[in-house]
Amino acid sequence: MTKAQIESRVEGWNWNMNIFEIYDELRDGHTGQEQEELLTHAFNFFNKDSAIADLASHFGITIETDEDSPIPC
Repeated sequence: MTKAQIESRVEGWNWNMNIFEIYDELRDGHTGQEQEELLTHAFNFFNKDSAIADLASHFGITIETDEDSPIPC
């Protein structure tokens, strides 16, 4: 997926899907790489929402936050 496609997809989740529907979409319709890209963007787009972080963890994805970065952001 391109960056624009990722942004568009995540923005489409806003107010339209609950976390369970997002889970189903990620599980059934995306590769592991796409899941990681989508969830990383979603985590930042939704202001570091803990539900997105929990969902990422369920898929075995660790989202690197600014606090985790060795370089100050």
